[in-house]
Formats: sequence, C-alpha cells, structure tokens
Amino acid sequence: MRTTRTATLGLVLALAVLIVAGTLAAQTPKREVFCEGLSAGQLCLSGTPSELKLDGTKKERWVEAGRQYNKNVDAATKQLLAQAKTILSPEEYARVEKWFDKGLNVVLNQVLIGEQPSQK
Repeated sequence: MRTTRTATLGLVLALAVLIVAGTLAAQTPKREVFCEGLSAGQLCLSGTPSELKLDGTKKERWVEAGRQYNKNVDAATKQLLAQAKTILSPEEYARVEKWFDKGLNVVLNQVLIGEQPSQK
C-alpha cells in the first residue's frame, strides 16, 4: 500500500514538473530576425526589436522602418519572379523560386542567432 502511494506521489510530482516546464517553454518567445512565415529575407518585426534590445520610441521607429523594408522586399521579390517567368525556362524558374522560399528564414536565423530548439 505504501509503495502504491509513493509511486502515485512520484507520478503526480513528475507530471507537475512537466506541466511547469511546458508552461515556461511556451512563454519563451521564439528568437527570430527573419520571420518563418514570411518570404525569404523579410524581417520579423516582433523579433528584431528584442534581438536589438530596443524599447520606446526607438522600437516604434525601428518597427516602422522594418515594415517599409518588408513591403519593399515583397514587392521586389514579386517583380523579379514576374520578370523571371518571361526569361527563364520552367525548370530554371522553379529553381529561382526556391531562393525565396519561406523556409530559408529558418536557416538565416540559425546562422545569425545560432541553433535553436524546435518550437513545434
């Protein structure tokens, strides 16, 4: 009987530790310079101010500059891909299109920030 209680108590404590660890991990903001959800090279407007340790007016000005940068990158990427369709073969175009894949931002972040544990 005592062994069962000890085992149950141990299980409850282990579950509590896992819940607390999971909660803390969920609260840790993901470090990103380039957002995974955006096309390659677009800045993460929530991550870059943290990486630069900005606050107040400086942070607001940076976010606005980053927002304009992202619009310009998006427009330039679309323009380049539109022009590429008229110049390149379908195989060449497919290759160039991969250069702007959203998944590349993960690689860029690893280079700039270092290896990060999976957030998924």
